[in-house]
Amino acid sequence: MGDVAGHGFGAAVIMGRLRSALRAYALETNDPTETLTKLNRKVLHFEPDVTATVLYAVCDPSLERVRLASAGHCPPVLASPGRPARPVDMKLGVLLGLGGGVVRETTTIDLPPGSVLCFYTDGLVERRGGTVPDGIDALCDAAYAGPPEAVSAAVMGSLIGRRLPEDDVALLVVRRSPA
Repeated sequence: MGDVAGHGFGAAVIMGRLRSALRAYALETNDPTETLTKLNRKVLHFEPDVTATVLYAVCDPSLERVRLASAGHCPPVLASPGRPARPVDMKLGVLLGLGGGVVRETTTIDLPPGSVLCFYTDGLVERRGGTVPDGIDALCDAAYAGPPEAVSAAVMGSLIGRRLPEDDVALLVVRRSPA
């Protein structure tokens, strides 16, 4: 999940370039930190005036574990059966394009059967007059361990509703099948 600073066609073109590069680097390694380090090097060299946030996840084939690394992107929200949804406790790291030699960290989490992981852009949780942590709390209140389509509808209904968003909004809900 990623978000380029800026709006419009130019930002969309840059996002496309970053996505293509990330996919190429993902073929070289399954380490999220190494992938983001390579992507940052590409941004610094070829897109020197660009900044972007990225949350990159590598899932085990069984979905039992997920490894995550962030370049300044909001943490995903984890909702497990019988437990309230919560943001994943992880280091957010530095945005892409803000310097070389940045040390990034990989966080590994368990994904219990029936759990969902919500990835999103800041346009979902950021509101004028509010704080991003308040928006993440609202996302946690809306998310639950259920079918991805229903969770997505609940989250979008609660956080966006009928309002026209002020920023781009992306939401991806991944569910590990119940046992």
